[in-house]
Amino acid sequence: MGKLTDFFFGPETKSAPIVSVPIVPAIATPEEVRADLAAAAGWISETVNQKTALQVSAALCCARVIAEGLAQVPCRLMKEDAKGSLVEARDHPLFWLLKHKPNDWQTSFELREQMGLHLAFDHNAFVFINRVRGEIKELYAFQPGNVVVAQNDDMELTYKVKVDGREQTIPAADMWHVRGPSWNGFRGNDAIKLAAKTIGLAQATERYGTKLFENGARPGGILTTKAGAQPLNPEQRKEIMTLWQAQNRGVDNAHKTVMLPFDLDFTTVSGSANEAQWIENRKFLIEEICRFFRVLPIMVMQTGATSYASVEQLFLAHLTHTLMPWYERFEQSAENSLLSREELEAGYAIKLNATALLRGSTAERTAYYNTMVTLGIMSANDVRAKEDLPLSDNPEADKLRGAANLFGNQPATAPQGATTQDISQTDEVVK
Repeated sequence: MGKLTDFFFGPETKSAPIVSVPIVPAIATPEEVRADLAAAAGWISETVNQKTALQVSAALCCARVIAEGLAQVPCRLMKEDAKGSLVEARDHPLFWLLKHKPNDWQTSFELREQMGLHLAFDHNAFVFINRVRGEIKELYAFQPGNVVVAQNDDMELTYKVKVDGREQTIPAADMWHVRGPSWNGFRGNDAIKLAAKTIGLAQATERYGTKLFENGARPGGILTTKAGAQPLNPEQRKEIMTLWQAQNRGVDNAHKTVMLPFDLDFTTVSGSANEAQWIENRKFLIEEICRFFRVLPIMVMQTGATSYASVEQLFLAHLTHTLMPWYERFEQSAENSLLSREELEAGYAIKLNATALLRGSTAERTAYYNTMVTLGIMSANDVRAKEDLPLSDNPEADKLRGAANLFGNQPATAPQGATTQDISQTDEVVK
């Protein structure tokens, strides 16, 4: 692909001149510029980054919901068989890396959990593909803060990675890049920067609560001398400050009677935590953080008015609205980066199996399996496999046996040497 400038920009053309009235912009003073920058960049005195966001319980819980949801389901390399069904491609080297051990120090769960945390907080996950003689041998993730994505004039991507203080350029072919929502198309938007105000407000709210209880959960106020009393000298004011902190500051001194010397009065000037709606603000901020991470509040232990008919419906909503977009991004980027076009055309695919997340109660699973067997969609061994039970050696357990009232009589084919009585007994076992 040639340079985009060759495609988009041709010979320069000039249109007729347009007569316009010049506008003289107002010139701001240096003090005004500094004030505007301070207001834009430091609207709240909290440092918000990946490290501090991990200390906000709602943000950490949202990130864990996404990361563990991405890691706890099986990740397998599949391939279409002659019938068009997807079966595990156990003979492919990539199968072991994705399902069990991507590198020497991580399990498949740990790598995908790390990728999930990176995606939740940064909307980017960078995984280096270590190939030896054309075969993928290792997969390991870089921290997003150590990777800079650059797009060349020909639209090719390169990745500059800092490793041990040294910068190294890695071609796109050797990088598995999972992107979250992206504005420019080649790097996901920084999630923490997008949610900085909400997370910063949550940090400030927690800091307020810490200071409130650190000072005994008592309202602030003003100490004033009574009318007609002599003004206090510096030594007396220092003595009063020391006495006040010794008697009133700290949780252990809460609700104690304070002795006021020198004819002083105490006037309350600030409200309590209830008046500041501290608890209500904390609950609201949890929901705000959940909105940024697109996680249902109930998944971060925030109860509310939302209710579901069953546990299965709850997890179905969670899977649909939170996890499935990440699953689709993971699968498509994995196939694009880890499989060649020839392998994709041969029927290989990388899949995350989310079926285990939808397991309902025993009654719900029984009703589901009964329907699937009755319709002839699942066999007895299919049911046993989904319940992690050993498969039956009975050949009839692998057959689809729809209900007779739906599909008519379906007499079983007797194995060689079997009698009619054997077939009848086999039907009872399978049912």
